[in-house]
Amino acid sequence: MTDRVADGRAGNAPAYGAVGSRVESIGRGLQGAQAPVRIIVADDQRLCRECVRLLIESIDPSLQVIEIDKPQEIVARMGGDMARSVVLYNLVLTDEQGVEYVGALSQSIGEAPLVVMCDGNDPALMRGCLERGARAFLPSSTPGPLLVSILHLVMAGGVYVPPELALVAHGAKAGSGDAETSRKRNGGNTRRDAVIAEHFPSLTRRQRDVLALLSQGLSNRDIAGSLEMCENTVKAHVKQVMRKLRADNRTQAALQADRLVG
Repeated sequence: MTDRVADGRAGNAPAYGAVGSRVESIGRGLQGAQAPVRIIVADDQRLCRECVRLLIESIDPSLQVIEIDKPQEIVARMGGDMARSVVLYNLVLTDEQGVEYVGALSQSIGEAPLVVMCDGNDPALMRGCLERGARAFLPSSTPGPLLVSILHLVMAGGVYVPPELALVAHGAKAGSGDAETSRKRNGGNTRRDAVIAEHFPSLTRRQRDVLALLSQGLSNRDIAGSLEMCENTVKAHVKQVMRKLRADNRTQAALQADRLVG
């Protein structure tokens, strides 16, 4: 089946009105009179699973929504039958291992398409999930009707590229994944970056970026703006930085880095 790709390249400021209408029209055209499509919502948080299930069922009652709390048990719980199934996995961003798990999950479910939803909207995060086998990445701000249309799209063999990532890929705005961009956003302070990388090797690259800005006194909102993340993603990184540095709060973590830089 020929892949179809939907992205946000149409227009200078893609939004649901532009991108969503395109995907919805594709999704409606791909719905047929075959057996019901099963949407497997994989999330260890019961409230989140139930909210997503109720949302999908309210928009398209023809979809059969199944809740599973342990993603690693999806195939076993489905009796090995993944036909006409889409896995909707909620990625809780803590560190890069979460993104790596997307690859393992994609392989474990075979030909069933994987859709990742996440609070984060960092282009590097989106790209990482898509490169590891996800057929779509959906920020938590995605409208319900667009979500359902994308589920139909990937079931039919399509791929959905978020508008933010499409813009980065086509040069419409700067990406946030490379080291040079990171250095510029940290005020060009390459020494601070190097010191943090040397003394905190357990931190991921993005956690080091966050700590560098945290040590300069930036708020979560300012860090989010500088690194082009959503604020919830920054909060998740700060939490992991505190854990790895054994700091009781963000101030202690920032001081540890700042003292090393001098």
